[in-house]
Amino acid sequence: MSHAIRLAVVLAALVASPPVRADATADAAASLQAQIRAWVAGLAGPTVDLGGHGVQVTPAGDAFRFALPVAGALGGTGWLLTGDPVTAVAKPLDGGSWAIQSLRLPTPLRADRAATPGASAGSWVLTLADQTISGVFDPSLAAGSGFTAVLRGYDSRARSGDGTQTIHLDRFSWHGGWEPTGEGRATVAGEGQGEHLSIVTDSQDGSGRAIVAADRIRGGGRVERVAFDRLAAAVRGLTGLMPAAGDARGPDAIAADDRARLRNLVLILRDLLGGAQEETTLEHVRLDIGGQRGSLASLTIGGRAAAADGMLDVSLRLSMEGIDSPLFPQGPLRDYLPRRIALTPHLSGIPADALLSLLLRGLDGGEPEMLQAEALGLIAKAPVKAGLEDLVLDFGPAVLKASGTVTVAAPDDIAGAARIVATGLDALIRRAVTVPELQAATPFLLLLKGVGEQAGDVTTWNVTYAQGRAEVNGTDLSALLGPPVPERPRGHRP
Repeated sequence: MSHAIRLAVVLAALVASPPVRADATADAAASLQAQIRAWVAGLAGPTVDLGGHGVQVTPAGDAFRFALPVAGALGGTGWLLTGDPVTAVAKPLDGGSWAIQSLRLPTPLRADRAATPGASAGSWVLTLADQTISGVFDPSLAAGSGFTAVLRGYDSRARSGDGTQTIHLDRFSWHGGWEPTGEGRATVAGEGQGEHLSIVTDSQDGSGRAIVAADRIRGGGRVERVAFDRLAAAVRGLTGLMPAAGDARGPDAIAADDRARLRNLVLILRDLLGGAQEETTLEHVRLDIGGQRGSLASLTIGGRAAAADGMLDVSLRLSMEGIDSPLFPQGPLRDYLPRRIALTPHLSGIPADALLSLLLRGLDGGEPEMLQAEALGLIAKAPVKAGLEDLVLDFGPAVLKASGTVTVAAPDDIAGAARIVATGLDALIRRAVTVPELQAATPFLLLLKGVGEQAGDVTTWNVTYAQGRAEVNGTDLSALLGPPVPERPRGHRP
């Protein structure tokens, strides 16, 4: 478990603790400590030796002070943690809620692993110049809960057999929490933003360096219908898969031994949550990868996944704005660098239960031919749809926007439709005719204009495909391209 999981354990432990309304006496602290230690031990499971990591609870006026030691061996993984305990003051409130005050992460926090036949030596160290973390939550899930954190001077350095990576943030603030939805479930959401991010990666042999820097990072996420009562089983499933130090068996052997546990974990995760979405944006990004430099005004990466009505629905989002690089010299070509590229691929229509069954059959060691046949059978259960919710290419004088979907009802039954809209195509053609570097593109641009529908400065292409025939605005593309070239006999030489 990472330091973040250990922090979550400290907070989550209170969820299993009954409300405490008595004064914070030594006896009350001892009783609460015993309850939390038993719960944490049940959460981690028998595969993780917590050793001296038991939560310590002491009275602190009208509140309780919690301390979770982190120093020591992390089970049998070979990792050794060094650092002060995670500490917090928790005060019981009316209605069974808790006020978490002065929660502090250890700084520095270090993890080291010696080289073994199955793994290279590694280390990781985290330091924080300052931190402020607090929150209020209801362990009974009768009301909403929220937490706020502000970290300053975040620095981490990781070393492995591949090289080193350092991450720095001047400041990072985060706020999040959960809102109960009934039946022991809650919607968990959070958002944060940071200032002056830098990520530097150096290869072990010194052959390469990659630098990513951004003036600002912001993002947020949301997970629907999280089942809190399944968290313990999920953590036990994950820790049960952690390899022991010195385990030199190959990945196939380890997978065979852990297949039953992994199968159980998949079933647990299926019931753990109902859907998720996340998006992160970097602003004023600078890249230097192996001496090749570039910059972006912004970079956004995100996605969402759900299984509404039993059908898997997944989409990703990528957006880049203000693309620039000295690799492109000053001149006409540089003027036509995309100012913005955005796309959102989307996949839907796959039965979630059937996909889960296929995954479980794979974990059970199913024959590849049978798995392939079952994968094709998923399409027969319901049409699978894949496409783009949107595509944007902004070249300055011309802007292209598109969206479309391909429907697969069977391997030999594929149909699709797309709508493409361009603004400023005429201006782009006029520029291409007069600029030598762009003249080679002129015939293609004229062909696009010829098959498009004009409405002022807007050109539209409605594309359809069905039964092996593609049309643009009602015109068969095969008629434009001419008759198909006959296939040459095998062995024929021109």
